[in-house]
Amino acid sequence: MPCFTRYIVLLLVLMVQPVFASRISKGFEALKIYNYFKAKQCFERSVKRHPAAATFGLATIYYRKDNPFHNLDSALRHILLADSTYQLLKEDQKQEYKKYYAEFDYVNILVLKTRISSAFYQFVEKKNTIEVYNEFISRHPWANEFYTATHKRDSLAYDLTLRSNRASSFEKFMIDYPFSEYFNQAKLKFDDLNYAEFTQKGTLGKYLEFIQKFPSSSHSGHAEDKVYDMSTINNTLEEYHAFLKSFPMNRNAGLAWKKIYQLYMTDFSENRIEEFRTNFPEYPYVSELELDVKNSKLQLLPFNRGGSFGFMDYDGNIIISPEYEQAADFHEGLALVVKDGKYGFIDKGNKLVVPFLYSSASDFEKGRSVVQFEDKYGMIDRSGKVIFPFEFSELGTLSEGLVFAQRDSLFGYYDQEFNLRIPERFQEAFPFIDSMAKVQINEQQAFIDVYGSFVVAPGYEEIEFFSDTLLIFKDSGLYGLMKLNGEVLLAAQFDRVLKPVIDRTMVVQNGKIGYIDLSGNMVIAPQFELFPNYIARGQFSSNLTVIRSKGKYGLMDKNGKTILAPTFNDLGDVSSLMAFSKGKGWGYTDLLGKVIIPPTYSYAESFSSGSAIVELDGFQGLIDQTGKELLPLKYTSLARLGKEYLVVTDGQKMGLCTSKGKELIPMEYDSIRNVKEGLFVLLKNGELSYFNVSNGTFIIPRLNE
Repeated sequence: MPCFTRYIVLLLVLMVQPVFASRISKGFEALKIYNYFKAKQCFERSVKRHPAAATFGLATIYYRKDNPFHNLDSALRHILLADSTYQLLKEDQKQEYKKYYAEFDYVNILVLKTRISSAFYQFVEKKNTIEVYNEFISRHPWANEFYTATHKRDSLAYDLTLRSNRASSFEKFMIDYPFSEYFNQAKLKFDDLNYAEFTQKGTLGKYLEFIQKFPSSSHSGHAEDKVYDMSTINNTLEEYHAFLKSFPMNRNAGLAWKKIYQLYMTDFSENRIEEFRTNFPEYPYVSELELDVKNSKLQLLPFNRGGSFGFMDYDGNIIISPEYEQAADFHEGLALVVKDGKYGFIDKGNKLVVPFLYSSASDFEKGRSVVQFEDKYGMIDRSGKVIFPFEFSELGTLSEGLVFAQRDSLFGYYDQEFNLRIPERFQEAFPFIDSMAKVQINEQQAFIDVYGSFVVAPGYEEIEFFSDTLLIFKDSGLYGLMKLNGEVLLAAQFDRVLKPVIDRTMVVQNGKIGYIDLSGNMVIAPQFELFPNYIARGQFSSNLTVIRSKGKYGLMDKNGKTILAPTFNDLGDVSSLMAFSKGKGWGYTDLLGKVIIPPTYSYAESFSSGSAIVELDGFQGLIDQTGKELLPLKYTSLARLGKEYLVVTDGQKMGLCTSKGKELIPMEYDSIRNVKEGLFVLLKNGELSYFNVSNGTFIIPRLNE
């Protein structure tokens, strides 16, 4: 589903909390043995700290009928919370929860949500009224019975309308059910009888004939619209150009010209505009074209003041006044903005290109945006024309010319013009990458090509590309390695098999770490102990990796040769100068084991970009390779932003320094984020500003000039 703008995320200060506690594990243990009273108590006390797992447990209890707490309304409320909060979990958190309750994953959340909806539908079907179907459709857009309920609701409503046989009744039906399968029938009955009879065949010729015979009719404009719609049904630039040549006096001629321009401007740049001017010299809106040339050169940044968003240039000049509730960056010449709680798009001249109609929207990519209307998703082009109708419960963005979509319970793939390219037959679908997409069929994963043919047939719980020619697969809870043709190289015997970083990668077997090469050969047998964050720290960085043996840490090369013997209580990340601890503080050693900086710190991180973060007596600072302080030990914490910068904080406010210790931004901001190369966005007292590293200047809106 489309995700909203990155700048809203900039307003949040994320707090990481401990994930696992005994209370949530006890709740799942109680659930396993049907001790619902204890399970409910544990889950209710865990909702605040563990919302995804706790609400899933509560939804399970309320859904089941074998306990006194059975309540479908409560079950629905909790499963929706579980659904939304599960997406915030990190992968290691998800895996840890599954240790407590194997059924806790996103698939089972969706399964339980669907089952709860099915239980509601049983009551709805018995009552069989328009009102109860409306309530079900509104509250359960994901339900398997959604389209059945919609069909039955529409059938009841349309039968009542037919019996009434009044224009006002058909008008009300069209207002109430704009996407009903009966809508076109109602519209024809509502239209004037003469127009309906004359154009009942619905052909282009009939509409053209009607325009010729009845030029003063109040319906002639509608007939012109039908000619326009039927002539441009595929929404292509060629169709619009042909329409203008055939029907230059049609009232939609101006709209056709603007559609041509919008479709042409997938790359909103001065060069692209000049190309358009050359290819279409008869384009009538010359002044607007000149304005777009001027605007294409603008580099705009969103800002907010007084709770409203606008746009400024890199000098702080206000180009678009703060009049929107939310605003995102410009993509393909358009920016996503919000007004009155609805999403639309503006150009750099603050012209509303796509009206405020949608509940959510994605940035434009290749001239397309996924938007949400009420509870359904569709797709629009740059002019706002609906390309995909609003009938999907899930809709991806374009990836290699295709987009996955879920209409009912199954997924298929469409091209950008809404042609069904791969039929809806998958339980789950993912974007195409390198002409292949992962799909799921009957709880088994597979890979398909752009024609829907299996590159890797379904047969395993999980599959993932290990390399261009090898796959990681999961069978009976364990992982192995195989070729694309299904030939198994390493049987499913490992707890984990990671994708390679260099020409070595980690495997975990029976709680021990080992390493294989890119061909799947075991180079270093599983023998090393697991340790905190082993997935990141235990993978090879260049030719070295951290290992743990008999509770001690050491360093090993990719051939298994010991570089630093496992004698350390802890080691930092691999570096030419590594942080180490032997129980009496932290210091630094080179790769020969020589102590370069004595262990005088209470905590230290390995050197990166010529500097290292150290801590003493609860305060952090930055040192160089001689131990000299680049930043004094006075900060609550330091955090690197890439190789060149560090965010510093006193626990309340943040600043920015270089990895050499030079202050760039004073410590007076609530949040600092790197939004693009050399540009940082700053949050202070709820308002945004920027810092341009290239010239060392702050970009602040000039509101009073």
